[in-house]
Amino acid sequence: MVLKKAIVIFIVLILSLLYHVGLLTEKETLPFSKEFFSVETPPSDDRPFNLKEVWSLKSQGGDKKTPAKSTKELNQLYQLKLDKGIRNLPIISYLLSREASKARNRRDSDQAITLATYAVKFSPDLPQFYFERAKALWYQSPLQLHKVLPEFFKGLVKQFRHYPSALKFLYNLFYIFCNAILMTFIVFGIVMMAKYLPLYFYDMRRTVTMTVSGLIVTSMKMFVLLIPFFLRLDILWAIMFWSIFLWGYMMKKERQIILISFILLVYIPFFLRSASSFLDGPQSEVILGMNQANYESWDKTVEQRLQDWSSVHPDDTEVLFTLGLIEKREGRFGQAEEWYRKSTQQAPEFHEALSNLGNVYLAKKQPDLAIAFYQQAVDLNPNKGAYYYNLYRAYSQEAFLTGKTSTAFERARQLDPKLVDYYLAIDSSNVNRMVIDEVLTARRLWKRFVNQFIGREGILYSLFKAWFEKIPSRIFLVPLFFLGFLIGVSRYAYRRRYLNRCPMCGSPTYRFYLGASEQESICFNCHRIFILREKMHPKIKEKKSRQVNQFQKMNHFTSKILSFVFIGFSDLWEGQPFKGLLLLLILFVFILRFIYWNGALMLPMPQSSPTLLRWIFWGGLLVLFYVFSLRRVTRLKPRYEIER
Repeated sequence: MVLKKAIVIFIVLILSLLYHVGLLTEKETLPFSKEFFSVETPPSDDRPFNLKEVWSLKSQGGDKKTPAKSTKELNQLYQLKLDKGIRNLPIISYLLSREASKARNRRDSDQAITLATYAVKFSPDLPQFYFERAKALWYQSPLQLHKVLPEFFKGLVKQFRHYPSALKFLYNLFYIFCNAILMTFIVFGIVMMAKYLPLYFYDMRRTVTMTVSGLIVTSMKMFVLLIPFFLRLDILWAIMFWSIFLWGYMMKKERQIILISFILLVYIPFFLRSASSFLDGPQSEVILGMNQANYESWDKTVEQRLQDWSSVHPDDTEVLFTLGLIEKREGRFGQAEEWYRKSTQQAPEFHEALSNLGNVYLAKKQPDLAIAFYQQAVDLNPNKGAYYYNLYRAYSQEAFLTGKTSTAFERARQLDPKLVDYYLAIDSSNVNRMVIDEVLTARRLWKRFVNQFIGREGILYSLFKAWFEKIPSRIFLVPLFFLGFLIGVSRYAYRRRYLNRCPMCGSPTYRFYLGASEQESICFNCHRIFILREKMHPKIKEKKSRQVNQFQKMNHFTSKILSFVFIGFSDLWEGQPFKGLLLLLILFVFILRFIYWNGALMLPMPQSSPTLLRWIFWGGLLVLFYVFSLRRVTRLKPRYEIER
């Protein structure tokens, strides 16, 4: 009997979790886009930076092989990248990273470090290549941690600063954590049903009568219990319905968890759906396109997407700014001037656009107009060293402005000495390298993302709207129905007296003794016999002792066996719900981390991070957590042990 109960609960838990993740149904996954987080795009003849011209790809035996490049050729390629005004070139960096991995396999650690270093040089904002360089240094010598760890931490910093990488990381974290919370609630709800449904049926059997009114009341009780099946509710809302229905039988802490779970169940699916829908929509694609055009190589698809958006939203200054940046880098100064002017007309205080417009006029050999726009940018933001450096470049075109030239240069060096030294070291008259083009910062992209995700109505409107979102059901049903149901059941439970199960003998009874807390409530008979030790007939005491030992044995066996699989089950079963929920949440976070190893949204490009080290790290954490939990399980003892 004891083993059967544990097996039944285990099967119900497993089937419920499999149903939730969609393995037992035809439930559609969230609307993910396969090309969502694409940082690179396939090479084409329309690309401003044609990879085919600078890195020939030969096919031998049907396999593409990338020929090794000399340091001189890589430097020439790097200079060409700078002349195009491109900060990151992921395609070449991934090719170099792949070659570095091959060099490691050949045990050529020096070559691997060199190639990984150039991969970082070609894409200094992308985190994957710092991890690759750290891996190459590790393979060269595991003892040089003073070199490996800084590279690894640089990669972590870049991961949070690089907009697509940070967006992917944060969404995956949000997705895993939210689903872990929902799976934890499923386990909690099933445990509550296993504990208190027998009390409900016992109460129903006690009050059943053969009268017509008694049969009708009993039938209604069964009907209410089957409402989730009639409404075809989702498993989460079905468990919430039954948990609210058993409200009167639960302890105070369990009721608090039901309230918290109810609020989370309203908002977590709502924000998951909203986030996935937004990330797959045109607004997010435009932000990613702007990031690509500002920081990486782009193609005609990105440019056309931004132009289409601008035709529908002519007042979007950031898109206008990005289109001007694209045209300027391509040498089409007339079109660049037009886009920048539209941007500044919409936002006169857009000092980045004013400075870049000055760069366009300087490229068109009109230093007087360039000086005027640089001065406007300086007036709006006098603490930007790049504006003074551009002003210095423009003054240098006018021989009679030597005093102003030196003043602008000294001010630029004072505000940003590293930036000035970097550009002074460049020996090139290329228009993309002579002056400093401003780009949209990652902070600005994140601000746009948050504003567009929240919408014009604001966060309060979204919080209010979630209560009117239709839940998964065949009829119109919203969370407000469950809120009213919860209020009604709680008021009814306040007036009515419910059965309680004694934690010592398991007997359902109304007569119980309250100890220091509600968790330690025991029935009146157990209190008299085992607490007060009143003198009673030996047979009565023997029978009660046997009942207590059998119930404790069954409870202990059930909680101990299931705790080997569902960490924290024993705490939920024994009346310590908060501790049990925390342990279960950690367990499901680990499980989902391994299921979505590359993320719920995967990059359509090779992963260069050290996968083996990640497996070792996360696997080690899971093993430590599981061993710690098993140590607790093996030390479990029955809550009450009575000598016979």
